[in-house]
Amino acid sequence: MKKVFLATNNEGKIQRFRRLLKSPGFQVELFTPKDVGLSEIKVEEKGKTLEENAELKVRAYFGKVDMSILANDTGFYVEGKGFIDAPKRHALKGKEENKMSKEEISKEMLEFWKGIVTKYGGKVDAAWVEAFVVIHPNGKVKKATSRREIILTDQEFGKPHIQMPLRALYISKTTGKPAIQHSPEEELIEMQPVIDALTKVLS
Repeated sequence: MKKVFLATNNEGKIQRFRRLLKSPGFQVELFTPKDVGLSEIKVEEKGKTLEENAELKVRAYFGKVDMSILANDTGFYVEGKGFIDAPKRHALKGKEENKMSKEEISKEMLEFWKGIVTKYGGKVDAAWVEAFVVIHPNGKVKKATSRREIILTDQEFGKPHIQMPLRALYISKTTGKPAIQHSPEEELIEMQPVIDALTKVLS
């Protein structure tokens, strides 16, 4: 079984990757900074692309663990508005994140997205765009991207996840269902582009 180090302490991301890497075809044991006694490294995401930001994250840990290092960066595209960069920064409007609870941040994020969608009549085509980068112990780097087409709405279809609140607001074009209402099997169907990208970088 391949050992893979995930370059984040974000619990939402960790849970997501643990689920995805249990899919058929993966033989991966996932480790986080906490698992190996490392402090999380705060990486300044100054890359010009999602891919460059993901690579900055893996290189921050290179040489500190003896296993392949995985990181990703996520963007969001809204039809008519274009690529939305750093949505959390826009949503918090200068508020100090470290002085806010996770619930408060989640609420601000939801209101930010609803505000955007309201301008489009309550529903708009959108897409998750992600870049994945793995650096192996020998220094070899592999990269892949994924795109998931969705319909973003200003309606909450269920109780928002504190660390992934946007899932409460969108319908997957692949399943035709709100993401928050997916069964585990339907979530894997929605996430197939991500699974394909992970397969490419981890092979």
